[in-house]
Amino acid sequence: MKAIADTLGVSRSNLYDKRSEDRTPRRRRYRKAADEDLLRLIREIVDERTTYGYPGTTALLNRKLAALGRPRVNEKRLYRIMAINGLLLEKHTGCPARTHEGEIITLKINTRLCSDIFAITCWNAEIVWVASSLDCCDREVMTYIATTAGVSGEMSPTEYRKSLAESAECPV
Repeated sequence: MKAIADTLGVSRSNLYDKRSEDRTPRRRRYRKAADEDLLRLIREIVDERTTYGYPGTTALLNRKLAALGRPRVNEKRLYRIMAINGLLLEKHTGCPARTHEGEIITLKINTRLCSDIFAITCWNAEIVWVASSLDCCDREVMTYIATTAGVSGEMSPTEYRKSLAESAECPV
């Protein structure tokens, strides 16, 4: 194909498009008349056992069909029927299916609170400790403290702020 494209002086993608214009489109998945009857039986099994994939569903369906005196169903056919109707389980990739996007919403204020503390190392090797309390409902900082003395639970935020105002060495 490359030699033809170079000879004609056109791009290869143009030739592939021209070649595919004459072809008939691919067939869609087929549906057999008996699939609707099987789908009813499959839904019964899937509703009863929600954690079963297509192999387990095939085994249970074939047992049920044998009890009814009907022929067995191929596992590939059952997979196709379940895929068309959205009954397959999600594939396990090892990663969580639903990741946390960092947005926390509550209906009333002061019902979901969080706090955080972290240290910032300055260029002069001092450590500044910062602690904050957040209201996650309205995403508001309720209070915060920044100090070089360290953070403990005994002092209130106002006392920390007073100590910061008195301390001229703190860069915050």
